[in-house]
Amino acid sequence: MKTKLCFVYGIITILFLNLFISSSFASPIEPDISAEAAILIEIDSGEILYEKNANAPMYPASTTKIMTALLALEHLNLEDKITVPEDMGPADGSAMYLLPGEVFTVRELLDGLLVKSANDAAVLLARTISGDIQSFATLMNQRAKDIGCANTSFANPNGLHDPSHTISAHDMALIAREAMKNATFRELVSQVNVTLNETPQTPEKRYFRNTNRFLWSTSKIIYNNEYIPIKYEVVDGIKTGYTGEAGNCLVSSGKKNDIRVISVVFKASGYDVYRDSRLLLDYGFDNFEKKTLIKKDTVLGSQPINYSSQGSLEYGTKENFVVPYLKSSLPVYNTKIMLNDLKLPISKGDIVGKLVISNDKSTNELTLFALNNVESIFNFNFIKQIFTYNSSSILKYLGYSLSSLFVLFIGFRYYVYCKRKKRLKRKSYRKLY
Repeated sequence: MKTKLCFVYGIITILFLNLFISSSFASPIEPDISAEAAILIEIDSGEILYEKNANAPMYPASTTKIMTALLALEHLNLEDKITVPEDMGPADGSAMYLLPGEVFTVRELLDGLLVKSANDAAVLLARTISGDIQSFATLMNQRAKDIGCANTSFANPNGLHDPSHTISAHDMALIAREAMKNATFRELVSQVNVTLNETPQTPEKRYFRNTNRFLWSTSKIIYNNEYIPIKYEVVDGIKTGYTGEAGNCLVSSGKKNDIRVISVVFKASGYDVYRDSRLLLDYGFDNFEKKTLIKKDTVLGSQPINYSSQGSLEYGTKENFVVPYLKSSLPVYNTKIMLNDLKLPISKGDIVGKLVISNDKSTNELTLFALNNVESIFNFNFIKQIFTYNSSSILKYLGYSLSSLFVLFIGFRYYVYCKRKKRLKRKSYRKLY
C-alpha cells in the first residue's frame, strides 16, 4: 500500500515540476494585431521581435516622408534657404499651403514635413535635391537598397496614392531605424508643436501640431479591456500616414527598461492603429531584455603567426555586440570568424578580419582588430629584444653570456699586457747591474 502511495505521490510531484518548469519558460503570448501588416524590431541590433505579413508590399501613405526627411538631412544644410517656385501649384491632402515667392529654410520645411505631414513640403524638398519627382524617387529607391530593403518601390516623396508606390513593414522599419540614428531627425519627430513666422505672402503665423497622437492626445482607446489615453510617455516619434487605400499607418519609436524598439503598423482602422502600436511596444518592453554577447577590446581568439617574434596575433572588436532576447530564454547565435590574409608586420588596431554573428532571424558583421603588435623575427627590433628586460630567458642568458665573454676577453688581454710589461722591466734591471 505504501509503495503504491509513494508511486502516486512521485507521479504528482513530477507532473507538478513539469508544469512549473513549462510555465516558467513558456513563450510569451504574442499580441493580437488587427492591422494587415506589422513588425517590431529592437533598434540597436535590428532584431525582429514580432512580425505579421512583414514582407508583404503595402501602401505606406505619409510614412514615406521618413525617407524624404532622411535624404533631405543627408543632402541639404538645415539653414539653406529655398524659394517656392512659380510652378509649384497646389498640393493635395495635408499641406503647408506654400505660395510662390515664399522663402523657407530646410529646417522649416522639415518641420512642416514631419509635424504637419505637409505634402507640398515633400515635393519642394524633392525638387530641390533632385530637380524633379521622378529623379528623387530613383534616389529614394537607391537609398532604400543601400539600407538593405528588398521590397520597396517608391514613386513619390509624400506617399500620395500610386499603385506602384509600395513598401513592406520590414523595409519601413529598416528605414526608420536608419533615420533615427540622426540626432536632428530624432528631434524633429519628437516635437509636439511648431510655429513658423509670417511671410510677405502669408501675413499670419503657421501653427502645426504633430499628427502623431502618441505624443499629446488625451483621447481614449480600449487597451487591455480598459479605456486609456492615446498619449504614451515612452514614445518619442516618429510618423503617421493615411490614405483611403493605405488605411491608417503608424511608425513608432519608444524606449523603456534600457531597450528601444521600433514598431510599424500598416492598414489599421481608426484609433486601432494606436492600440496595435502600443500592443507591439509593450510586448517588446515586457518580454525582452538586452544581453552583451561580445565585449569590446576582449580577446576573441589567437592566431599563430609563423616567423613572428610575438608568436601569435590576438584579435577582438572595438564595439560591444548587444542583443535582445526573451526573458524566459537565452539567446542562441552562430559565430564565424573570417581572418584576412595576414602579412607581417601587424600593428595594434589594424583590421584583420570580421566576425559574423547569426541566428534564424538576423545576421550581423563585426570588424575584427589586432589587439597586439606582431613583428617579423627578421628585423632590428627583434635583435634589440635579446638585450632587453622583456626578452625570453634563453635569449636574455645568451646576451649575458656574450657580454661576460667579452669582459673576460678584455680582462685576459689586460693580464697578458701586465705580465709582459713586468717581464720587460726585469730585463732592463739586469742590464743596469
